[in-house]
Amino acid sequence: MNEVSSGIVVLAFFIGIVIMLLLITIHELGHLILAKVAKAYVYEFSIGFGPRLFVIKGKETWISIRAFPLGGYCSIASDKSDPPKDREDIVVPDERKLDYIARWKKMFFILAGPAMNLFVALLLFTTIFAAVGAKKNDMTYFGAIYDQNKIAAQAILETETENNINYIGQEYIIWGWRMTATEEESKEVILFDNICSDLESTRECNAKINEIDNQKAVSYKKTVYNFIDNLPLSKDKENVKIQFMYKKVDPYSGVALKNYEQGKLTQLKYFEPASSIGISAPSRIYKTTAQAYGAGWGETFKASISILEAFGNIFTGKFSNLVGPVGVAKQTATLLSSPEQFFIYVATISANLFILNLIFIPPLDGYRLLENFIEMVIRKELPTKYKVIVNATGAILFLILFIMITIKDFIV
Repeated sequence: MNEVSSGIVVLAFFIGIVIMLLLITIHELGHLILAKVAKAYVYEFSIGFGPRLFVIKGKETWISIRAFPLGGYCSIASDKSDPPKDREDIVVPDERKLDYIARWKKMFFILAGPAMNLFVALLLFTTIFAAVGAKKNDMTYFGAIYDQNKIAAQAILETETENNINYIGQEYIIWGWRMTATEEESKEVILFDNICSDLESTRECNAKINEIDNQKAVSYKKTVYNFIDNLPLSKDKENVKIQFMYKKVDPYSGVALKNYEQGKLTQLKYFEPASSIGISAPSRIYKTTAQAYGAGWGETFKASISILEAFGNIFTGKFSNLVGPVGVAKQTATLLSSPEQFFIYVATISANLFILNLIFIPPLDGYRLLENFIEMVIRKELPTKYKVIVNATGAILFLILFIMITIKDFIV
C-alpha cells in the first residue's frame, strides 16, 4: 500500500509540474501571438529555463525546450538586452524592436498572456459544468450527499418506509437535530436541541440550522458546521442518542415540497460520538445548459479572486492558501481518480495565474502594464537603471516567497 501511495505521489508530482508548465506555456504563447501581430521580432519562444535540451529552428523564431520546467519566456529583440546565444549575428530593424513599437501595441501583447489563462479557465469550467450539469462538492449549496450506511441516512430511511424509499438523496435536508444522553439515575437529558418543535414554548433553540417554519433550505456549510461545533457536547456521555428534523425539497430551488412543509421527525437513535453523521458536500445542480455555462463564468471569477485573498494573507503571515509545485503535486494526487475534479483543479490554477499576473508587482505582467501606461502618459521611457533595480528586487522577493512556500508544502 505504501509503495502504491508513494508511486501516486511521485506521478502526481510530475503531472503537477506538467500542468504548471503547460499553463505557463499557454500564457507565453499569448505573448508570442500578439508580439507577432505587432510585428515585433521574437528571437526565441522558450519552454522552461536553464540550458537548452533541444531547439526547433524556425525561419525567424526558435522554439527551445530547456532543462528546468518551471516557467518559460519570449525573447523579443531590444536595444536594452543582448540577443540569445547563437542569434547574435541577426540584424533586426529598429521598427521591429520592442523599444520602438507603439506602447498601445505593447499593452495588448502584455495583456495577451493573462488573457490566455483566463480563456483556458473559462473553457474548462463552462465545458465541465455544461457537460455534467452540476458542480460537485459545493459547500455553499443546500442538502448533502448521504452515506447510506451511516446514521443520518438510516434515520431518514426508517421514517420514509411507507413510501418504499430505499435511497436518501441530497434533496433530503436536515432542518435541525437533537442529541440526548443518559446521566445519573438513568435520567435522559437533552445535550443539544435545535428542533424544539415539540418542546415547551419557553425553551429557546440552540444555534439553529434553519427555522422550522422556513421553507427554503440553508447551505450544507451551515449544516455541517452546526454538527462539528456541537457534537463535542456528547464527550464522555453514556447512551447518546440523536434525532433529525428533515424536509424534502425541490433539487433546484431548495424550497420544501408540499408534503414536507411541516417537516418530519425521525426516531431517536443510538449514536457513537466518535463516529460520523455520514454526510458530505452536495452537488450544485443546474437546471439548464445555459445556467451551467453561466456558472462556469462565475466560478472563473471566484477562482480568480481567491488568489488575491491568499496573496493578501501574506501580509498577515499566513501562507496556508498558497502552494508551489510540491503543493500542486499533493493536491493533484488526491484528484487523479476523478477526471472531472482534476480538470476543475487545472481550471482553478489557470484562473489563479490570470489574476496573479495582473498584480502591479514587478516582474509580473501587471507591473509591466503599469510601467507601460506611465510611459504612455509621460511620453518617455522610465530610466533604465530604475527598471533594472525595481525588476531585480521584485524577482528576488518572488524567489524568496517561492522558497518559503515550497518549504511550507514539504512540512505540511
